[in-house]
Amino acid sequence: MIKGIYDVVTGAVAQEKKLAVIANNLANAQSAGFKATRLIFEALESDAVVPSDSPPTTFVAVFDSFTDFAHAASVETGNRMDVAIQGDGFFSVNTPDGLRYTRNGQFTLDSEKRLVTSDGFPVMGEGGGLTLDGTDIRIESDGSVFVDRIAAGKLKVVDFKDKRSLQPVGRGFFVNTNPANGETAPERYVVRQGAYEASNVEVVKEMVEMMATLRAYESYSKVIQSVNDMYGRLIDVARS
Repeated sequence: MIKGIYDVVTGAVAQEKKLAVIANNLANAQSAGFKATRLIFEALESDAVVPSDSPPTTFVAVFDSFTDFAHAASVETGNRMDVAIQGDGFFSVNTPDGLRYTRNGQFTLDSEKRLVTSDGFPVMGEGGGLTLDGTDIRIESDGSVFVDRIAAGKLKVVDFKDKRSLQPVGRGFFVNTNPANGETAPERYVVRQGAYEASNVEVVKEMVEMMATLRAYESYSKVIQSVNDMYGRLIDVARS
């Protein structure tokens, strides 16, 4: 019986974690450059957790999570500071915590005419930060930047052979957790001025998944409640 309860409880916990991930994805459905999180489940035998003489049962648990780096559509804005990467790669941003990487190309100019993110962090060029002091700012498809027809640098667009080392740290930023998996040049990319990449969250699919997960969670909860009621009745009988 204890083993059976454990199977039910772990199933409920797995569905609860899945709901949290889906909720976070939906909350960022309108966040530029956001990449959805997915869960990986694994099947475990109950004997591996609760030894028993009874035949083992199989239950599902959350094994890991990963970021879905699938590309999203570009949103046309006409804003000369908005930049989208079509293809592979990430913008490099200098933050107080070190270099971070993002697909969110909603940039602006600060009071010093530096190209920065909406948080005020400098967007990196291949030679460092980019200062764009002029009226006619043009960004070419390879990331080259011209101000009043004078070359002002080139956006630093980088990629990684193994994106599993890129961990989300909020605000659309990723940090590379494996120094051995260093920056590489993207094989295929085009930089597009006047647009930004949308979130890759598919709202309808996430909503359908949420409904199915809620039903599964409710089913587990009902079983847990039934078991609790049964134990309560058994205790009352034992006391009488």
